[in-house]
Amino acid sequence: MTSERPAPDIIMTARDLTLRRDGVTLLDSVSAKIRHGSITLLLGHNGAGKTLLLNCLHGLIGCDAGTITGPPLARQKMVFQKPIITRRTTGDHLRFLCPKLDNATIHEWLRRAEMDRRANAPARMLSGGEQQKLALIGALAARPDILFLDEPTAHLDFAATRFVETMVRQAHEDGMTIVMTSHNRTQAERLGEDVILLDSGRIVETAPADRFFSTPSHPLAKQYLAHL
Repeated sequence: MTSERPAPDIIMTARDLTLRRDGVTLLDSVSAKIRHGSITLLLGHNGAGKTLLLNCLHGLIGCDAGTITGPPLARQKMVFQKPIITRRTTGDHLRFLCPKLDNATIHEWLRRAEMDRRANAPARMLSGGEQQKLALIGALAARPDILFLDEPTAHLDFAATRFVETMVRQAHEDGMTIVMTSHNRTQAERLGEDVILLDSGRIVETAPADRFFSTPSHPLAKQYLAHL
């Protein structure tokens, strides 16, 4: 289903993705293009299909029909809303995520996350915000071509949210392509360059973020923004 040759300015393309479960269509002929080096926001109400589409693009869920072109899986990373944490120390968990990094680089990433003093603490004993920061730096340190983020700041406090957004901006400035879901309008406006709005498993509007938030064209987009 996945190949590696999208157009030069497009890093990933989905064509007619369809996903059905128990007779219910969860994704309905979804087609989208992700621009190289962009921050693309997948928006929509709960149940719209945002996380499903994210998982399909990353190859975690196979679709019943459709094609995806993009970087190989080894050049992709994903950070989940609830991070997966191993039974290791914080430092060893980061080494597990990025086995090619030397100790100095591991320490520098922990320092950037203000977690260098927690390097020997059990990773599973970290707070929710610290675990999310650890998952994020683990993904960023691998320097993927494309990074998927599923509600990366859900349930985080202000400081952790600010850290995540700062790291996302820096990664974007370094040329990384980022696709993320969010229910936070102000966050989406701060970070987004492109917006894909889903409703009931279908894409109802695709637009540059500034145009989407100022003058959405589809009635469902206007309704969504009025209640976001």
